[in-house]
Amino acid sequence: MPAPAVLREVFLAYRARRGEEDDGFLFEDAGGPLTRLDVLVYRSAELTTFATIGMAAREMPATPGPGGGGRAELHYVRRARLTRAEEHAIAVRLANLAIHPFLTGTPVDWGHMVGLGDDFPVLPGCRAVFLAGPLSPDAVDYVHTREGPVRILNVVPITDAERDLGRGMSPLDFARYLLDKRDLYT
Repeated sequence: MPAPAVLREVFLAYRARRGEEDDGFLFEDAGGPLTRLDVLVYRSAELTTFATIGMAAREMPATPGPGGGGRAELHYVRRARLTRAEEHAIAVRLANLAIHPFLTGTPVDWGHMVGLGDDFPVLPGCRAVFLAGPLSPDAVDYVHTREGPVRILNVVPITDAERDLGRGMSPLDFARYLLDKRDLYT
């Protein structure tokens, strides 16, 4: 079955911006909320970048209040060269995070925090993630498609202490705090 047009558009936007991916991981589940999800891997001298394609195949559930519904994809950047096993573990975590809104009936958006239950791969002590908008002036916020905008959610692993602190701050203030206090990619 061919990929939905919205996913082809996201893929082409990634290609136009980053070029061809260096690697990728495919997750398929005919009975799952997303039947196919790809996690593309881009490697450079300093960074390993992960980008999902498949989450935007469906609109997230809408709930009352701001930020409900819409389409999204996940990005995660790590300042390190990783082993293939580490890349796979991160891809699995991102795939599980991508289906989270569809399993729980709760959309995710910029400024949301999601508990993971255990550590984010290669980052001991980070048992939650903060989903951020663009983290630099040249970062992408949306991919514009014929189906509408696809929001890019930047995955920032956080510790329990950071999560507790973030609960008492606005999402924008928490993002600024994180940017000021540490390198979000290490």
